[in-house]
Amino acid sequence: LDPDVAEIYVTLYRIASGSQIAQALISAARNGKKVTVFVELKARFDEANNIRWAKKMKDAGVKLIYSIPGMKVHAKTALVKRNRGYQWDYCGLIATGNFNESTARFYTDHVLFTSHKDITREMELLFLYLQSREQPAAYSFLHFEHLLVAQVNMTERFPSLIDREIRHAKEGRPARMTIKINNLQEKGMISKLYEASEAGVQTELVVRSISCLAPGIAESQNIRITRIVDRYLEHARVFIFHNNNREEVYLGSSDWMNRNLHRRIEVCVPVYAPALQQQLKDIMQLQTGNSSKAQQAIQAYVQNIV
Repeated sequence: LDPDVAEIYVTLYRIASGSQIAQALISAARNGKKVTVFVELKARFDEANNIRWAKKMKDAGVKLIYSIPGMKVHAKTALVKRNRGYQWDYCGLIATGNFNESTARFYTDHVLFTSHKDITREMELLFLYLQSREQPAAYSFLHFEHLLVAQVNMTERFPSLIDREIRHAKEGRPARMTIKINNLQEKGMISKLYEASEAGVQTELVVRSISCLAPGIAESQNIRITRIVDRYLEHARVFIFHNNNREEVYLGSSDWMNRNLHRRIEVCVPVYAPALQQQLKDIMQLQTGNSSKAQQAIQAYVQNIV
């Protein structure tokens, strides 16, 4: 409805059956906005629903972009461009979960709403690429300083952040990581976590589902894994690197699995605002505390598998 809004871009992985978000995008297009929506047609169990909404949006004038061949776009991103006289004003959303009102009722997720100029410019670059529907390797201009994007820089940046903690530990400085993901299965990241543990990096992992890291062995002595099973489905992905008391905090869509890191477009974003960093750190502290139901549950789980 904002008359200054000229363009809206969004990635949709799972669309709710009665999606008000999709309906709002249709209204925006009918109001004369340039609306571009990337719809992932290979979202398992939701293919028919996504196709149904895609047809409705296309009929309303929304520009539809469909799946990249051989690759899923799992990123949860949106960008709004507003005309401010002689310049553009950008607002971006990057989330750990889908823009889906149904799952939002019982999934726990985080959404970053930002006007950070460098982040939103990189988001615009990402949307320009997605419209090509080409493999990332064909686009040499894709370069991200702030965003972590699978298929571009994510598999280099996450190990480098862990390597920094390893250097701090070897040089006698505080070294710690807190990581919350849905699944931990990719061999390279697991090996890097073992390497960090052996160097003395204290690592807290909250892993909801699959975890292929072996607890109780020498290589994992400095790693603690928590699994939370309760009323809500823990779906957020959060990455906190202590960095010698200068924490770097990230959130985003990617788990540490082969499919996420090597066969999907995923996006993680740094959280720069100190107040927002503290919110995430407080939440993670609650979820990894010794007195939590989660810790009691994981202790029983480890005893069972040992």
